[in-house]
Amino acid sequence: MLESMMQTILFGVLVLLALLYVIAPLALRRAFRFSAQSRPRPLTAAEIAPDLERRMAGVAPALKNLGFEYLGCYDFGELSAHTRTVLALFSNSNTNDFANITMSCASRYIDSYLEFSTEFASGLRLETNNNSVLPLTPDPKTSRIFRFSEIQDPRELYRLHRQLIEKHVAGAWAKPEVKGQEISRWVQIMDNYGPRHVELGYMKPARESGQYDLTWKGAALMAWKGMFPSTLVRKVLRRSAMKAELRSLELRGVTTLQKA
Repeated sequence: MLESMMQTILFGVLVLLALLYVIAPLALRRAFRFSAQSRPRPLTAAEIAPDLERRMAGVAPALKNLGFEYLGCYDFGELSAHTRTVLALFSNSNTNDFANITMSCASRYIDSYLEFSTEFASGLRLETNNNSVLPLTPDPKTSRIFRFSEIQDPRELYRLHRQLIEKHVAGAWAKPEVKGQEISRWVQIMDNYGPRHVELGYMKPARESGQYDLTWKGAALMAWKGMFPSTLVRKVLRRSAMKAELRSLELRGVTTLQKA
């Protein structure tokens, strides 16, 4: 009797999971939109949301001590449907490294993370952040992105960023941006998001000008990656990869000391 009941429950759960895997891509494809062009608007101090202001206040002193200068806060609006993106930008003119705090607001949900980034003459862009949300699409081929969600200290995160540069692109020339036009680098990244995903087969130009829709391929892959058990597996794999990267940096440090 108990065995039969358990089989019935298991069958019901499997049926429900299968239905969710069918319904989720349909719902995502219907709701998703991405803007083809970003138009960031500089925000005054009075316009900065309290959540972002608190986040900035928590890291700005550390960034200043690391040699970063505050460049401004920019509202990118709703790049994707019902999700507003705001970015606070900092630069280090000595190293041509940039730091940004990115805040995404969707309904009552607010998420933010700190990222250090450096772009090189070769076209490679190396990013180190503490974003806990994994992307639902592949990273750009020209980017190496390292995610350490457990590291909240800006000094520790930046130390790792510099070590990763030394490991992966030692000796490469870091590109600066024209003074006063630093935000243009992020505008280019945002504006290339749609075309890049068209090439991947995830998106297509929408009938409405200035937007992109998901293809069936994009909707299915993105929905499934965001569902259980895919999310759990992806987090485990990401954590394992980042731990391996940290061990590699530690070994490089030990080797350097031994040579010295």
